[in-house]
Parts: sequence; structure tokens; C-alpha cells
Amino acid sequence: MRLFISFDVGGTHVKHGLFTEEGEVLIAEEYDTHYDRQQFLNAWQSVVAGYRQHNEIAGIAISFPGYINPHTGNVPKAGALEFLDGSNLLEIFGELTDLPITVENDANCAALGEMWLGAGNEYDSLVCVTIGTGIGGGIIVDRELMRGSHFRAGEFGVLPVGKYGEDMHQLASARGLMEACRREMNIPAEEKIHGKEIFARAETDLHIQGVIDNWVKHLARGIYSVVSLFDPQAILLGGGVSTQPMLYPMLERHLEGFKFWDVLKVPIRPCKLGNKAGMLGAVWLAKQKP
Repeated sequence: MRLFISFDVGGTHVKHGLFTEEGEVLIAEEYDTHYDRQQFLNAWQSVVAGYRQHNEIAGIAISFPGYINPHTGNVPKAGALEFLDGSNLLEIFGELTDLPITVENDANCAALGEMWLGAGNEYDSLVCVTIGTGIGGGIIVDRELMRGSHFRAGEFGVLPVGKYGEDMHQLASARGLMEACRREMNIPAEEKIHGKEIFARAETDLHIQGVIDNWVKHLARGIYSVVSLFDPQAILLGGGVSTQPMLYPMLERHLEGFKFWDVLKVPIRPCKLGNKAGMLGAVWLAKQKP
């Protein structure tokens, strides 16, 4: 059975692991993301070398932020990793190893992972919406990834959902929720707050319930637009906030307020694979290569 090294590169951490071609996780670890180019590449190369010491590796699968042409490796915008803007990832990583490399946008990889082994494995067409610092997404049609002509399909964060044209990044992201709660609770900017604490407090605090409800209203507007555009069999929600049970009845209530939701309605479910979805989706792509 073939083995793959998989990376899910994020702005804070780089997750990595050793996977079988059937999606079994043999090892899963992470390290802090380096923002010095050479340190970033050295850390990546060191991880690859470590896995190769005791394993025969068939290829390396990489889930990466930004707009990526997976055929050429070009990445005009690399998300938070601005020092790699305009780079060719296949060339950069290819200089560090002789193994075959596959690279794809991180939200696309998450959608593929959920389609393969997660909450979307019973569907042929689905949309995965990731709710994090911003809003991302991946679109699967007939079990094929829709990338778009400029490799920007699924950039749902730019959908306007606010009264004055504010987009989903601003109003429907986890960061948007935290900022709204921070204002309501008069929490200083330097003090950390966590989503779990907010939802726990909302069980007894009507003011926080109202803030969350207003946030869900903006999220619902975006989801309604996505469903009307792509007509998927299901919407899958990813990110830490997607695990909150109270989210789904609130979301359904707001969606039912739209005139045509009774016609457009599809199931909305949480993703199942957690922080391994991106790595698994990258492996799914890598194992398709001859």
C-alpha cells in the first residue's frame, strides 16, 4: 500500500502527517509557521526527511492557502504567507525533494477530504464553507472540484451580506463574531476570548444570544446565495464554530425567512474530519496521479 506525506499549511501552524492511500492516518503532527522564507523551506524539508527515514513514500500532498494553479504551481496570492506571493510552489518544493508533489488550495482540499471520507461521502455535489478568520469554500460537482477559470472559485468571503455591502469575511467569519462579542462585552482588544466561552455564556446571557443571532443572520445570507448559485445536494460547514449545536437551528430559522428557501432547501451539516480534512483532501488528489 502506498504512503503519502501530507501538509496543510496555515498562517499559524503547518499540520503534517503520514497517510495510506486509503486515508488511514499513521502520524499527525504540526509545527509553527515560519515567516522567514528560508526557515519555512528548511522546516518543510526536515519533516520530509524525517518521514523518509523509515518509510517508502509515493508522493507529497500539499494543502496551501491562496489562489493556486495546481497544474503549473503558480500562486499569485499565498494568503497570509505573503513572502510566497508570485511564487511557483511546485518548483520551490521540487528543488527540496525528488518525490512527486501535488499542491492545491486549502479550502478545496478540505472539501475533497469531506467528500472522500467525511460528512460529504454520500453526495456527488456539495459545497463546503469554512468559517475561520475569514470565510473560504470548496465546490464539488459530480465528485469533481470546481476551480474556476482563475482558480478562485469558492471565495465566498467576498459575498456582500451586510446592510452597507459588508462582506462575509467582515460579518460572518469567526473573527467577525468575536469582534461583535468583544464590543458587546466591552472586552479590551488585547484580551483573548474563545468561541466556546462565548457560546457557553450565550446559554444564559440574552445580550450575547442577540449578538450571535445577528451573526448567524449574515451567515445565512451568504449560505442562501451559495445554495441558489450552485444547487448542491448539501452544504457542509467547517471551522471550530461549526461544532456548536445551537448554530444549526438558528441558521435554519433565518434561512426560512427567505422567500424561496422552501424550494432551494438542502441539508446543512457540520464537517466531520476536523483539522485533518485538508491533509486528507490533498492525499486524495495525490493518489489520483499516475
